[in-house]
Amino acid sequence: MVFHGWKIIFVSFLALFVSVGFGFYSFSAFFVALTSEFGGGRVGVGIGVAVFGVTNGLVAPFLGHALDQGHAKRIMTAGAWLLALGLLLTATVQNLVQFYLVLGTFLALGAALIGGVTASTLVANWFVRQRAMALGIATMGISLSGVVMAPVATRLIDLIGWRGTFVLYGALTLLFVLPAVRRWVVDRPEDVGLHPDGAATSLAGDWTPAPAPGEGPAGVEPVAPLPTASGAPPRRPRLEWMQPLANRNFWVIVLVVSMCFCANSAILTHIIAHATDLGFPPVEAAFCLSTIAAMGVLGKVVFGWISDRLSSRGAMWLAVGLMGSGTAGLLRAETYPAVLAAVAVFGLGMGGIMPLWGTLIGACFGRRSFGRVMGLMSPMLLPIQVVGVPFAGYVYDRFNSYDLAFTTFVGLYLFSMLILLILRIPEQEPSASPPSPARLATAAAPRTE
Repeated sequence: MVFHGWKIIFVSFLALFVSVGFGFYSFSAFFVALTSEFGGGRVGVGIGVAVFGVTNGLVAPFLGHALDQGHAKRIMTAGAWLLALGLLLTATVQNLVQFYLVLGTFLALGAALIGGVTASTLVANWFVRQRAMALGIATMGISLSGVVMAPVATRLIDLIGWRGTFVLYGALTLLFVLPAVRRWVVDRPEDVGLHPDGAATSLAGDWTPAPAPGEGPAGVEPVAPLPTASGAPPRRPRLEWMQPLANRNFWVIVLVVSMCFCANSAILTHIIAHATDLGFPPVEAAFCLSTIAAMGVLGKVVFGWISDRLSSRGAMWLAVGLMGSGTAGLLRAETYPAVLAAVAVFGLGMGGIMPLWGTLIGACFGRRSFGRVMGLMSPMLLPIQVVGVPFAGYVYDRFNSYDLAFTTFVGLYLFSMLILLILRIPEQEPSASPPSPARLATAAAPRTE
């Protein structure tokens, strides 16, 4: 039978494809249409993308805590409904204020509940030894959405308009994402009597239930933990809510990821407009974004392999270096082949960022509090992350060129590479979390589906 973890990867892949493809990648294709409809210049629509990111980040700490408590199916179900409703409502907005409100509430909340933190936490719970590769496969949904959604969105806007395209996106979310979540999402392998990676036994350092009376080592009787005041069994101690803030690795990861996300989001949002400014037709300009996403698929495989077999920190360092090189190439590229070469190098590096972020969290903090740590990191990313898109829009509106913005982003990538040198990964991953008490009974009948 197929290990259920692969179904978790499929659901995560689908959720990321929709949440990022419908809620982010498509905005690059919608950029010109929305600017023409509402005015406000490119910085006006760019602020909407920043609002989306702020809401996403503010929700993440609470989301991470809920995921560690074992509520993934409820969270993703609510997220699918909210995202679909947000897409449908976006088709009805009449001005930038309404656009910001819908983008910052329904769309952002829905994308957050089924997106990065949730999908990464699910996959990290189901895989340990193959975590980087598993996260790489799941997050291919992000890159493939870029390959597919940019040209598809461009074509759909020509055929049915930008409002009709958002209506179609909402319907597809309800038809495909919601049923997959309801059918296959399970928080942890231990909840259904399985082990991470489909292993026959639990991994060293993972959570294992205490032996029953009389089943422990000879001459040793296990001591039952004391009940709480309410009579309920005590919870296994978890990483304290604010404890990661005292960990140097936490801040290294936050700084690196926030600077990368700042530059990445700006380049992804403005690359079609930049290519159009260079004189390329809309289809060729949209293909630049598709090239980034296609190379991102390859990057997820390559950096997943490097991380699982060599070094997560080294893999991240190389990925950031490639993004910096590609961005520097955009400063010099004037011909279409040169632009494609630059975005290809950029996309290869960008493909590794999301899975490597999850891999570094898992290596430094373990499955035990993966969701909580990633959720706590997310709002910490915001002060730097959200600046990129409106900053690039402002630079263009002020100087009629993206050169200053791209130069700034190259500097951010170089600084990130320097900071990575002080990251210290523990030799052994911290222990994993136990299954939720409400589901321990289901583990009595192991399943292999």
